[in-house]
Amino acid sequence: MFHLNFSIPCLYVLARCLLPLPWGRRSKIAVGVLLLFASQYHLWSRLSSGSVFAPEFPQGVVLAFNWAFGAILFLPIFQIALDFSGLARLAFRRSGSIVSTRARYGAAIAAMLLAALAVHQATRYPEPKDVGVAIRGLPPEFDGYRLLQLTDLHLSRLFQEDWARVVVDRFRRRSMQIPPPAAFGSQSSGSTKRSALEDLNGLAT
Repeated sequence: MFHLNFSIPCLYVLARCLLPLPWGRRSKIAVGVLLLFASQYHLWSRLSSGSVFAPEFPQGVVLAFNWAFGAILFLPIFQIALDFSGLARLAFRRSGSIVSTRARYGAAIAAMLLAALAVHQATRYPEPKDVGVAIRGLPPEFDGYRLLQLTDLHLSRLFQEDWARVVVDRFRRRSMQIPPPAAFGSQSSGSTKRSALEDLNGLAT
C-alpha cells in the first residue's frame, strides 16, 4: 500500500523546492518521479521481503535508498525554515520572492550531505565501550573479569558477511575471560544470514 505519511515530506519538497527552480519541465518531472520513488522505500522493502526492516536488495541499492530517503526527510526541515524566514522578511519588504533559488540549492546540498553523513555513521563498525561494574561481595578470583556484550547488529543485506567478520575480528582481539553469546537481530535470510551467523559464532571460540 502507498505510504502517504512518508509522501507528505516529499510532496512539500516537490512544491516548495523543486517546482520553483528554473529547470525544464522534463527535468522536474524526472527528479520528481525519483523523489517519489525513493520516498516509498519502506513499501519497496515490504514488497521485497515482507518486512519494512529487511530489504532484499543489493547492498549498494540499500545504501542509495537510505541516503535518498534521509535527504527527503532533512530537506523539508530546511525548506520550512527558509519559508518562515522569507515570510518574516515580507514584513519589511513587499517585493521579491520569499526564498531565493540560491537558498533552495543550498538547502538541497545541505540535506544530501547530512543524509550521507547519517548513512556513514549508521554503517560504520561499532567501537567497543568499556564500562566498569562494581559488585559488592564479588569473590577475589573474579575481580578483573571482562565480559563482552554485542547487541543489535541487525544483520541484513546492508550488514553482510564481510561486515560481521570485521566486527568479530575487532572484538576477538580484546581480552575476555567470559565471552557470552552475542545478542543480535537478524533481518535477512538465506546464505547472507547463515554466513553472518557463522562469523558471530566465532566469538565464542
